[in-house]
Amino acid sequence: GQINSKREPFYVAEGRTYISAYPIEDASKPGAKKAYTGDVLGGMQHGVVALYQKCVHLGCRVPWCKSSQWFECPCHGSKYSRVGEKKGGPAPRGLDRFAVYISGQDVTIDTGLIELGPPIGTDTTGQGAEGPPCVG
Repeated sequence: GQINSKREPFYVAEGRTYISAYPIEDASKPGAKKAYTGDVLGGMQHGVVALYQKCVHLGCRVPWCKSSQWFECPCHGSKYSRVGEKKGGPAPRGLDRFAVYISGQDVTIDTGLIELGPPIGTDTTGQGAEGPPCVG
């Protein structure tokens, strides 16, 4: 599938991963460079972020909410932006993520190493809820 910032994230079942568009212009801002490093930041600089499907609170699978345009955990109400940054609920940080490598049209996700999600307060894109929530 094609990764498009106007559509919902692409789910890869084998990797237990959501692939979401990341605004390239935001990847070069100081906030992104402070919160992210290495191949996670590298993927973001190419417009892609790979998010682990599990809520960092208690491990429930976090589905995409079409109305709010956020990930919303049905177990305890944690909410995360389109790029996995924490927006609300009991989660201790943003969604964990994986390194992304891009070569031409090929996108490779390294699911062998989970990178911890960004700390509370990280907001590199300024994305608010775009509609009503699906949870709570």
